[in-house]
Amino acid sequence: EPSAHNRRARVQSRVGCRYLQQDVGTTPELDHHLDTTPCQVDKYLDFVAINKNGHLLMGSSSLTGRYWGGSIWYYDDVALAPHVEKCLVGYEVGSGVADGAFVDDSTIIIGQDCGSVEFLSISTESTGAMMTSMCRVEEHLDAVICVQVTCNRKTALTGSTDMSIRMWDCQTSNVVRLLSLAHSQQVTGLSAHPSDDQLFLSSGMDGNVLLWDLRCQKPASCVYRDWEDKPECVTWLGSADSSSATGEQFLVGLQSGALALRNTKSLNCSIASFQALNRPLYRIAANPKPGQVAVCGNDTKVLVVDITNESIDLRYEDDRHSDFVRGLSWRDSECLVTCGWDKTVLIHQI
Repeated sequence: EPSAHNRRARVQSRVGCRYLQQDVGTTPELDHHLDTTPCQVDKYLDFVAINKNGHLLMGSSSLTGRYWGGSIWYYDDVALAPHVEKCLVGYEVGSGVADGAFVDDSTIIIGQDCGSVEFLSISTESTGAMMTSMCRVEEHLDAVICVQVTCNRKTALTGSTDMSIRMWDCQTSNVVRLLSLAHSQQVTGLSAHPSDDQLFLSSGMDGNVLLWDLRCQKPASCVYRDWEDKPECVTWLGSADSSSATGEQFLVGLQSGALALRNTKSLNCSIASFQALNRPLYRIAANPKPGQVAVCGNDTKVLVVDITNESIDLRYEDDRHSDFVRGLSWRDSECLVTCGWDKTVLIHQI
């Protein structure tokens, strides 16, 4: 009978959809890291996010066939995406990934089509980069559409087609605030306030844009409503160091492809509108430099518009994508990165 020293235990632990055999008798210094990187990027690129070091997180989904799946990818340079062989590390998940964000430089949060919210940690060591699941919680009852991290980087927001919004503690991965039936139809967009972690905007297929103040007994107030031309996305304007007046303005993306500029202090006043596309808008990303936003929708075009107190003007337009554009992220105030269902990542110098 083999001695206890030579006895080899077989440990099966699930990582995404894979199983591994780990020799627990191996000394730690000789143990090899599991390579979680999938063999290929899924066809449909759904989002990109960039941290302050310029590293890129990309989410992809497989939306055809009998089984849907997804994967996320981490690159140390945006120019290397979406190539598999040039990524630092990848991670396979069991369903599509509609949105994700950096909590900090080494922690990310993603929302999945199955309703799960997952926190992952990225480590870069001499033996290679690793992406490890810290916690996966099945809180939402339907697909998670949007993910936002608040300005203090301690909490995150998720919105879902189950009509609810949840606030998460990024340290404990627990839900600290549940806003069930936040909208009477699915949530389409979220935008955390640039300088106040208790304020955020949400949009829904019920035609409403709601301003949430979590310090109030009744936290929601309607700041925009259109039952005919429903809001698909929303964003605050300005940044954490911008003036308070700019911080009161927000931009709504509509099903008609139009942008509507509004102010939380003057709800009855339509400040400005702009016909960005002829199809429904999908995502709006505010430039770190106040007064400029990037726009995409169910179209191949990417637009950047300049916004003043009373007007919206086209600054930049690009149609190099060959399918719907889905992801927008600013690397800095002059560089925009986009991805789409054509499985390409493009860099735009504005």
